[in-house]
Amino acid sequence: MNINILNRSFLIAFVCILLVGCSDWTEVKSVNDTDLNLTTKTDGYYAALREWKKTPGLPQIFVWFDNWNGVSPTGENSLRGLPDSVTIASNWGGHPKFYWENEPDPSKSLNATRRADMEYVQKVKGTKVVVTLFSAHCGDDMQPDPIYNIGNSSDSAVIRPAIRKYAEAIYDAVVASGYDGFDWDYEPFGSGGGASNPLWYNTAQRKLFVEELSYWFGKGSQRTDRGDRKPAKPGLLFIIDGEVGVGGHMDKDWLSHYVDYFVLQAYGGMYDSRMTGVLTDMEEHIKAGRITAEEVIRRTIATENFESYANTGGGFLKMSTYIYKSTFNGKEIDQQIGGCGLYRSGFDYMPKGQREHDGSPEYYFLRVGITNLYRIYYGRLNPAPEPAQP
Repeated sequence: MNINILNRSFLIAFVCILLVGCSDWTEVKSVNDTDLNLTTKTDGYYAALREWKKTPGLPQIFVWFDNWNGVSPTGENSLRGLPDSVTIASNWGGHPKFYWENEPDPSKSLNATRRADMEYVQKVKGTKVVVTLFSAHCGDDMQPDPIYNIGNSSDSAVIRPAIRKYAEAIYDAVVASGYDGFDWDYEPFGSGGGASNPLWYNTAQRKLFVEELSYWFGKGSQRTDRGDRKPAKPGLLFIIDGEVGVGGHMDKDWLSHYVDYFVLQAYGGMYDSRMTGVLTDMEEHIKAGRITAEEVIRRTIATENFESYANTGGGFLKMSTYIYKSTFNGKEIDQQIGGCGLYRSGFDYMPKGQREHDGSPEYYFLRVGITNLYRIYYGRLNPAPEPAQP
């Protein structure tokens, strides 16, 4: 028998098993009617959930999570309360981001309760938890060091040692705190600031920052040309969010092919122009064969702002069904986007009956989006056969 037929038969069987086994993860339903401090599902269920999240090419469900205290088992305040199928949760908000050993003021350090909540979803649900930083200035959010005082310099002799130390300091803080990666919130135009935010605006600094981060996070962290840098922990995610997909905001000479995911703040809607913008910014890497256009799209996640659109869903449900169908550099592309998500996901958490969708579960829009995303993903993996011709 043809080996391709065997492989296809196995794939179809495997997808069928996933569709049956993963219904709890991808259908619109609530699990928050019970105390989430207790294990409410079997060990086998969670083992399968963790393995499912490791599926190569699986679209991602990404949320920025704030109001985090880790105590209450609700989705508003605890990572444990998020829907099971959330794959990446990013710590965003006003609370401390990192655990600092020997910090004399406990209020300035990521506390044990939050860390335990994070460890639970990582080990039990297989959810990746990353940390979001603006990182607009060398040294932001790290322990003070005079080396970071580089101002708006573009002199390589000045900025390279400082930015190199900063990127490694972020890595060390991520590992010490137990995160699975780093999300750079890059917003040079939306947040303003001009030269006062040099890691956003200074082209020499931002290029070098992406390069140095790529030694510690993402798909380049295990490469051998590390110089005298120490080895990096494998598998830590490298995410850039914000003003990506806006023409020219990511420089083409960044080592951006090492980035795991580009997260679009596509607030209010999802537009083909944003996706084309990511492809354009990645054009030199595509031409050089470092990455394909389809892979760029598979690494791109669109997000909606639920600080503004929680009551209506905004453009989130459209994002969850988004497929990029266009021509780029003369090539026809038909590719599902790499995922969808929410800014301030807690605004979608409402007990039953407390929104216009009477009786709907908590995380109503998020759950519908999850259902949409994976229905399309598995449908494209296993397309319906063509009807027989008479």
